[in-house]
Amino acid sequence: MRVVFRVDASLQMGTGHVMRCLTLADALQKQGSEISFICREHKGNLIKYIEKKGYVVYRLDILVSEKEEVNQPEINPLAHASWLGVTQREDAHACELILKNINPDWLIVDHYAIDCRWQNQLKKYIKKLMVIDDLADRKHECDLLLDQTFGRKEDSYNKLVPRDCKLLLGSQYALLRPEFSQWRKYSLQRRAVPELKNILISMGGIDQANVTGQILHILKTCILPKDLTLTVIVGAASPNIEVIKKIAKAMPNKTEVKVNVDNMAKLMANADLAIGAAGATTWERCCLGLPSIQIVVADNQMLIAKNLRESNIIQYVENLTDLQFQLKDIVKKFKKMSFLSSTVTNGCGSEGIVCDYLIPHESIDEDIILKPVDVDDCKYIYDLQTEDTRKYSRNPSKPLWEEHVKWFKQTMDAESSVLFIIFLEQQAVGVLRLDNIDKKEMEISIIVSPEYSGLGIAKRTLNKAVKLQPKGCFKATVHKENIPSQYVFEKIGFSRVGESGNFLQYVLSNC
Repeated sequence: MRVVFRVDASLQMGTGHVMRCLTLADALQKQGSEISFICREHKGNLIKYIEKKGYVVYRLDILVSEKEEVNQPEINPLAHASWLGVTQREDAHACELILKNINPDWLIVDHYAIDCRWQNQLKKYIKKLMVIDDLADRKHECDLLLDQTFGRKEDSYNKLVPRDCKLLLGSQYALLRPEFSQWRKYSLQRRAVPELKNILISMGGIDQANVTGQILHILKTCILPKDLTLTVIVGAASPNIEVIKKIAKAMPNKTEVKVNVDNMAKLMANADLAIGAAGATTWERCCLGLPSIQIVVADNQMLIAKNLRESNIIQYVENLTDLQFQLKDIVKKFKKMSFLSSTVTNGCGSEGIVCDYLIPHESIDEDIILKPVDVDDCKYIYDLQTEDTRKYSRNPSKPLWEEHVKWFKQTMDAESSVLFIIFLEQQAVGVLRLDNIDKKEMEISIIVSPEYSGLGIAKRTLNKAVKLQPKGCFKATVHKENIPSQYVFEKIGFSRVGESGNFLQYVLSNC
């Protein structure tokens, strides 16, 4: 299978688009695909880096638009049109000369400055088109679209893609290098006893505004543990490397500056807290359960930070001067932040699900997705409280709305409890609750919407839930008359250990 990527990096757009495309390219190459890239030679590009990894790169020159294009600019230019360096028509024409000789099975486009106009111009030279996006702000003419934004809804793209386009939406599809899933177990296990010994600072591959330096200046004035180490990650294309090294030397705490690292997963796994941009590395930190303070350095990062903050997964700093206040007593929040962030992605998106859609298979089963709740989920959970779903509860009566709102807020704020909405094929189908996540045994309970009963959702959800804590111990309380639930818990390995009144006690140990 022949696959071509159209993607760029530059001082203006950063390196994240290229890096996630390389991750997918590596996964596809492992499965026998022939990979090549088309990249424009912007200042700050990663063309040599891509070539060093063994891929063919077709280079597009930096061009001055033809006179007629200057006099007749594009109609309805995109918000990020300047990132392309030329008009879409010029870029598509340059790509035509390359694609008609390759005739790829898939053209994969990851570029905010490209939309359906460019795609339609090249349609006859390709078999299928995949778009990687996280803005949902323009129309696409594609067969497959991936948006790894946490909490992204299908209706964001309903009017932007063809009806038969397959949508892969959500952070479970995040394109992460294999080392993150490999370091995941170690990283989660070492967070059993929260501590603050190492802060990892990573503001992206370029960080043209030198937010890294600003963070170090603020941390210099904070009261931090004397044995705390700061690890600063800087991309090789950053224009501020020497400035950052100079600031680091003057820090009261030990501060290491690492340039162009190739072991980011290991560094993150051994860090206790990350301070970073709300870009693509967000999903790397989540995979490893690394508690994070996030900073928005580009408009397209705002939705990511907002969604994660509303689900209590990260701490968010809108103004850098507030950083010192976020650090106060943050260790107390580590346990819940780590647990929730680890549910966002397991790091297997590129080598698993996404490749399955690109390389033909007989069938692909849609997976259960567990999404940490946010404030907008309060009513959905309340509506699940029916006579049918509560009849086997300790208290079968449906609560009043005011009582439910109070309970929901307390549960959201509690450091020991988490709630998830269960999704199947972009549709909410129930709610999962975990209590006492900071204790040796956590209690697990589940409600599946009656209209989705009989589909094996409870079993698949519980199977997924018990894997969230590699060395966790779980308990469940089930009514004696609730035979289906008893069957499900026993089927996935829970053992009956006792009873109390009308309820049976079940335990499952991953220890």
